[in-house]
Amino acid sequence: MSVRAITGTLAGAAALALAIPAHGAIPALQDDQLHNLSGPALDQRLDLLQSSGTKVTRVDVIWRWVAPTRPADPMNPADPAYDWSRYDQMISGLVARDITPMITYYWTPTWAGRTGKPNAAPRIADAAYFAAAIARRYNGTWADGRGGVLPLVRRIEIWNEPNIATFWFPQCRRQKGRYVMASARQYSALVAAAYPRVKAASPASIVTAGVTGPVGGSACDKADSSVGTITFAKEMIRHRVPIDAWSMHLYPIGSPAKAYFVPSWRTIPQITKLVDRLKRGAPIYVTETGYHTSYNRYHRYFVSEAQQASWLDQTYRVANRYPRVEVAVWFNLQDNPFWTGGLLRGDLTQKPAWSRFVAQASGSARPGSWAP
Repeated sequence: MSVRAITGTLAGAAALALAIPAHGAIPALQDDQLHNLSGPALDQRLDLLQSSGTKVTRVDVIWRWVAPTRPADPMNPADPAYDWSRYDQMISGLVARDITPMITYYWTPTWAGRTGKPNAAPRIADAAYFAAAIARRYNGTWADGRGGVLPLVRRIEIWNEPNIATFWFPQCRRQKGRYVMASARQYSALVAAAYPRVKAASPASIVTAGVTGPVGGSACDKADSSVGTITFAKEMIRHRVPIDAWSMHLYPIGSPAKAYFVPSWRTIPQITKLVDRLKRGAPIYVTETGYHTSYNRYHRYFVSEAQQASWLDQTYRVANRYPRVEVAVWFNLQDNPFWTGGLLRGDLTQKPAWSRFVAQASGSARPGSWAP
């Protein structure tokens, strides 16, 4: 073989190596009941989550529970207005079980929004200060009160589904006789304010933004209109928002491989191009995905339990087609009256998807950068 041929072969191999991810998307699992528990009940629930084999999970920090009254020193986690007890137990318990936590926070306290409701658009400074308090408490150096330190949590998401009125209201505001989009602009301001504060409190942190709910179009003809994922991302680009990673939620109508609407797995390349305009090469985190097995308040589309199991496997096969997707979080561990996408039924019996997830988790490597 000639030197030129060898060189070409090596170049081709190098290109192929770059095209193939070192690992697939991490199969992760969220339990939305964790933040409702404390003490022995929380430890039992953490054991249940661990039995799934997941090595990564997403933790909802409910801001209004941690800070029911306004703190005098909001970036100081030791301010007496804060109550971190359930989250300290949760974060420490997850790491002790070799599960990497990702934190997201939402639900505005009564004192931090105009209406006093949980979904009220927060005052930007207050919400940014709280992000800094989270980062500081879980930066790996904060004393746990027992002679040790609380774990480091590197991945901090700014809010949850800020493009949907359920979590951020209003989405649109009336100006000069018509409605104009407000949520994306306000959220962009929040991320811009939170980013440097989180980094100052925890230099190792990965600030994750977007966190968009599964919305396609943007009508913006009333206060609670939802804003589409693409529109939301473009608005963040317009405001030059700093991010380290982009997260989004995908609930396909149809199979993971064939669903084509925005957002879906097939629109990941489109999303990636937009994310590159915020930060080139930033990873994509799919922090919620799944399929429901019965009609419920939030999802009219549902599949059989057998189909859910089959499409869980397909979800992770499809996710692995996209090297930028580092994690895909199945939502949820267990069914409840409002959400029936669990791997377990409401009575904790296993659906067929449970064993499929266990197999996916056990067969997947968690890279060192994701270790707790």
